[in-house]
Amino acid sequence: MRYWILLLAVGLISTAFFPFFNNPTLLEGKVNDLRTGLALSGASIVITQEAKVIATLKTDKNGQFSLKIEPGTYVLTCTQPGYTGHRYLGVTVKDKEKNTVNFVLAPDAELEEMTVSDFSQRPEATTMGEVAVMSAAPHSRDRATMKSESILREAPRSTAKPAPAPLTEGAVLYDKIKPAITEEEIASGDEISPAEGKIHGAAPSPRAGLLTAGEWNDLHNWDKHWLDLLADGEIAEHQKTYGFYPKHRYTVLLSNPQGLPVSDQPVALYSGNTLLWEARTDNNGKAELWVGLFDDKAADQLQVRCNYQGQALEWRNLKEAKAGINTWQLPAPCGASKNVDIVWAVDATGSMGDEIEYLKTELLDVIGRVKTLNPELAIRMGTVFYRDNGDDYLTKSSNLNADASKTVGFIRKQFAGGGGDYPEAVHSALEEAIFRQSWSQDAVARICFLVLDASPHQTPEVSASLQRSIREAARLGIRIVPVTASGIQKDTEFLMKFFGLATNGTYVFLTDHSGIGGKHLEPTTDEYKVELLNDLLVRLIGEYTATENCKGQSEIRFETQQQQQTNTPELKALYYPNPASVQFTLELPVEVQSVTLYDAEGKAVRKLESVSAGKHQVEVQDLPPGFYTIRILSKGRMQSGKIMVLRS
Repeated sequence: MRYWILLLAVGLISTAFFPFFNNPTLLEGKVNDLRTGLALSGASIVITQEAKVIATLKTDKNGQFSLKIEPGTYVLTCTQPGYTGHRYLGVTVKDKEKNTVNFVLAPDAELEEMTVSDFSQRPEATTMGEVAVMSAAPHSRDRATMKSESILREAPRSTAKPAPAPLTEGAVLYDKIKPAITEEEIASGDEISPAEGKIHGAAPSPRAGLLTAGEWNDLHNWDKHWLDLLADGEIAEHQKTYGFYPKHRYTVLLSNPQGLPVSDQPVALYSGNTLLWEARTDNNGKAELWVGLFDDKAADQLQVRCNYQGQALEWRNLKEAKAGINTWQLPAPCGASKNVDIVWAVDATGSMGDEIEYLKTELLDVIGRVKTLNPELAIRMGTVFYRDNGDDYLTKSSNLNADASKTVGFIRKQFAGGGGDYPEAVHSALEEAIFRQSWSQDAVARICFLVLDASPHQTPEVSASLQRSIREAARLGIRIVPVTASGIQKDTEFLMKFFGLATNGTYVFLTDHSGIGGKHLEPTTDEYKVELLNDLLVRLIGEYTATENCKGQSEIRFETQQQQQTNTPELKALYYPNPASVQFTLELPVEVQSVTLYDAEGKAVRKLESVSAGKHQVEVQDLPPGFYTIRILSKGRMQSGKIMVLRS
């Protein structure tokens, strides 16, 4: 009898206290039509944090959504076709509470970007031009707290580009996204229909800051990822299809006697007197050289040669990339070119129709931000739009030009059309971009962003053309950065990875998280971070053009709302030395919300919160050699730079 009384008591105690210890943190809400008050089903709710998409939800038949979520600060965006979208910045989700954020959407207007200074003081429903919020509870519990500084409205698309949404600080919820949001993380329905392979619901009107993307750099993940793919034979078929065999890689790092990188220096790899590969060092002084890239043949008697100011130099005893980096010095002075060339090569066939208008707005936004953020650089931009044989045109281009308005005007006029079969004239686009654009003789960076959703034709002539273009791009120091859209297939994905490897570039891919376009291919990567596409491209351009000053300091410029409006340079952080071996110094001009160091897989390996202005030491002696990204969150915006960890 005593035994049963004890069990009953334990059961009653557990029942009474279980909710206290297991009360989950929830973010929930409802979406209503402002005019009719009716619930809006199928509305899209996108939740982001630190430029990373946390979840994408759809409201149910009652207009409601709900998600189990970690406490922190988030950005919530709500869109529905035919309605004004709303975005709330600085949504603070409290621990072990039901946090409620409601949206009231007005019909037939442009997307507005809103911030809320005090959630509890807003009316339950407001008219257009104000924050549309319906509070579900009168107390602080059961509702989200939202804080920010101002209310922003997007100007009509015909007159101005909207500024990208500021990012908010909060705890990292899913630092490992591999590669998409799971069903457990989405509390209100699936984002993608497996049967149809399409995104549910219609997409919002094109504007910058909607498309989501990821980046994967196979050069930075060579040992732990790419060599495993080669060993497993996973890419053997794709190598044979296009005649690319990125196996035998030799990395060269050139610096001057003061340890500063020597950029844009031509180097060549020889086997005896046979030329194998040519490249130029990048802004970090690094160049990638290849043996047997197109024929899979080995070579011996390897040597690297370069000509510096009429002096012929030669280095032997090379080690492959898996064994480390070949480092040498040149008697070069401090300084790097200020020239930057960027060409946008875009597939404009009919299959791109679901995303090309969005991509155009993203590219236009990136062009404006890059020009504003780097006033000291002489930036030229050009474009190549391409289709296929038998279409209205094969390629249509605007040459590299310092007048950004000409590039912008050209991009605005383009639209998707033609096509009809899967392969497109990718080789013609590369020929136009590499051989017919007037690339600078000296530059700190030359970049070709190749935006596409289909493979090239698989013929010997096309493969030979692709090989010629990639070889010439490497020789000229042009990084190929593919950006793959929905519909891409595995053979094309690996070909794009080959392009990035061969030219010291990287691989960028759109993801399903935006809910725009058809289903996107699951990338062949390990873990990666989901970012807004425009922020990702601005970040890459910044990383490719950043150089050290004559004191050996690398800088990170702070992009702010005020800077975009006044077109004046803002604050910058400094970090040094780069490369670093044991630690590096970070100088901050102001107090920032956080400083995070990410490895090549996008994993956070260091994080500092509420960092004061001044000098800070960041330890790296326990980290594996390689490239790391420094991300600084300041006043709601993310700034980034690149640092190399190198062992002597």
